[in-house]
Amino acid sequence: MSQTLDHIKQEIKTLRPAERFDLWRDLTQEFDPPAAESEDEISAQAEWDKAIDARVKEIEEGRVELVSADEAISRVRSRLAARRAGLTPAA
Repeated sequence: MSQTLDHIKQEIKTLRPAERFDLWRDLTQEFDPPAAESEDEISAQAEWDKAIDARVKEIEEGRVELVSADEAISRVRSRLAARRAGLTPAA
């Protein structure tokens, strides 16, 4: 291994985690560029965009009840517990 490479490795060890991540991301993109999106991926993204826009509209118009993450998790846990106990059928 060359002295230059050894020096670079030592320098990398002094970087903060966020800096190391940035370096890793840049090097990954340099040697493995992202693939072009297929028509299916573009179509799927368009569908997600429509769904997100619809949800935002529902929220802005007050047609849906917003709950905190803690409340949502609590509701899911309650439903799972009831399903496991055989109190409600699977949806």
